[in-house]
Amino acid sequence: MDDVSTHGAGDDSAAILGGTVDAPVDDDGAPPSWARPPTREEAEAILDRVVALYQDHAAAANPAGTHKISWRIDWDSDAVSAHVLLNRGEDWTIEVSKGWLTASSMTTEVFALTMCHEMGHFIGGFPFKTSGRGDSTGALGTSVAAEGQADYFATKDCLPRLWANETEANAAAFAELDPAASERCTTAYGDLASQQLCGRILRASLQTGRLYEEQEVLQAPRELVYPRFDTPDTTEVAVTKEGHPASQCRLDTLVAGAVCSVKATGTEIPGFVPPYGEYSVASQEAARPFACQTGPGARPRCWFQPDTVATDCSELGEQACVVEDGRTGVRYCDTTSGVTHYWCFGDQVCKTSRDGISDCYDPDVDPDEGSF
Repeated sequence: MDDVSTHGAGDDSAAILGGTVDAPVDDDGAPPSWARPPTREEAEAILDRVVALYQDHAAAANPAGTHKISWRIDWDSDAVSAHVLLNRGEDWTIEVSKGWLTASSMTTEVFALTMCHEMGHFIGGFPFKTSGRGDSTGALGTSVAAEGQADYFATKDCLPRLWANETEANAAAFAELDPAASERCTTAYGDLASQQLCGRILRASLQTGRLYEEQEVLQAPRELVYPRFDTPDTTEVAVTKEGHPASQCRLDTLVAGAVCSVKATGTEIPGFVPPYGEYSVASQEAARPFACQTGPGARPRCWFQPDTVATDCSELGEQACVVEDGRTGVRYCDTTSGVTHYWCFGDQVCKTSRDGISDCYDPDVDPDEGSF
């Protein structure tokens, strides 16, 4: 029988510097909960709490008031996976595998943050992922927040609600930050409780950035370069990116959310107005009051570009093989994500099949026949 969980219906001081998390141990030689992966019971309890925070949002999204959010953990799966299921007219589900819970750099706080990220796909709002939905009715399941927006929601709205009353844990985390990091929180908030809560979110964000970097390198092998508080991503996108930003950009986004004092109120999904899930002036303006627009709390330009306009892909096509600066790769063009590139590794070359699909292959591989 499958092992699946579902629901729906001591001195812990340490130094957290610009780019490291030095985990302590307790009197028994074991790390504290914030520095180790969650147990089964802890993971289930965290999901219960995150889901409970936003059940009223789900109910409000359905005129009948019957919509629900549920979660599911597959304890038999070693896949490193956490995602959401969102289909038109159906309940929302967060799905997690055991492999996600045991991934390198996973801790109880990272798990809480990443589950808030998954909730952000449902609740986070504009900007949305626009590809593949094709439904402008505003029905349930027609819009999912972009990856960067889900990160921003996690630290701006979800974790502050989740940890608001955990004052001792918040104070301990804040005390561990180096002065440059804690200053971000003291500048952003006037009261000590909010500063300490912000500090705990920064600690979780830094560790989550490490997890994101490790997963990024597993998918596209290269040298690990862990993101840091003091090495922000200085790139600027021409149009808002819907997919996963680079790990440093993601940490920058998490930090921005932590220090943004503009919190969402009510049960509406920011920017979910006609035309639903589109990059429209109406959607952007409707979402504007729910986020910081300037200053340290504003979403970083490494993924978010206000006033994004549609890219004209009529001449470039959706994908094609290109050679630039001696590198071969695939150029993608999307009306909302703009132009992006995937560069081939090593001796691989880009080839296009008869069906018009471009990809990287070893030199002796025919994309239509297998091999020469």
